Amino acid sequence: MKKVLFATTALVASTGFAAAQGIDIGASVEMGVVGGGNNTGVNNTQFHTSTTINFSAEGETDGGLTYGFNIRADADGRGINGATTWDNEYAYISGVFGTLTLGETDGAVDKRITEGVGNPGSIADDETTHIGYMGSFGDGAYDNQILRYDYDFAGFGISLSTELDDTDTVDDGYAVAVSYDTEFSGVGVGFGLGYQSLESDGTYIPGNLGNYFAVALPVGTDVEIVAVSVDLDFNNGFVAGLAYSQWDLPGADVDHIQVSAGYTFDAFSIGANYGQYDLPAGFGTVEGYGLAASYDLGGGAAVHFGYGDSSWSTVLDPASISGTDAGQETWSLGIAMSF
Repeated sequence: MKKVLFATTALVASTGFAAAQGIDIGASVEMGVVGGGNNTGVNNTQFHTSTTINFSAEGETDGGLTYGFNIRADADGRGINGATTWDNEYAYISGVFGTLTLGETDGAVDKRITEGVGNPGSIADDETTHIGYMGSFGDGAYDNQILRYDYDFAGFGISLSTELDDTDTVDDGYAVAVSYDTEFSGVGVGFGLGYQSLESDGTYIPGNLGNYFAVALPVGTDVEIVAVSVDLDFNNGFVAGLAYSQWDLPGADVDHIQVSAGYTFDAFSIGANYGQYDLPAGFGTVEGYGLAASYDLGGGAAVHFGYGDSSWSTVLDPASISGTDAGQETWSLGIAMSF
């Protein structure tokens, strides 16, 4: 991580907080090969490069308040070179009252629920992009600008968040969640419990389902989500987790369960997860699993492998070949370097 100092007379005069502020710059680069296919025989293999540059800064007021920001630039070279996007932009202010964060950040449920543990990562995120993985609950249902309040004390944590519908055509979303971290007989244990409410603006669909089906919940659909999680750290390199959520929709309930585990020994790390949607009668099951492994080369470089497998009933995908299930798989192999 590099720290670069940006200071001008104008900035110093306008803020009045400090003579200069430092901006931390971190970078990561991935290179390798990715591929996959579906049950119709369509598949592809291609080269992959991705560069990420992260900018963050933190300061302190004369009264002791901490403030800061974060923003990230991403360039994915899998397609046309030069396509750069800005992501994960948010600002925050923190004090004895807690922390207030605004921007592209986690909502309260996503903040306090541990949906997956033990993941060493892969260059194409295969293990977290399969259809069964749940990673964001109701976040991003509108413009993905989230206001969240956090307060932590003695292992307990509470978060409140809201996301506004800028068009003022549906109800705003809100969430509340709590967490508790402790230790029993040398095993670290974490608990999470959350509730989230939103009204679809016609573009929202849970989890990764939107990556596989060109559908969304109709405008005006009320969604209520209750989620719980427990995660275990055995302090010997092995971790495990379980997350469950229930989605209350008009006339139907959808359940989702996700289990994950990971193990680290010496320079090796491996992780796995499995997620499944229990849909109303007649729609079958949607499920997927992911695997990831890495070997640390030292100095900020590591070799990564990832695999993801997705399957769903042909009732949801009538264009699929004959059979009871449709699906897709992805994989990747490469090197990730951080600076």
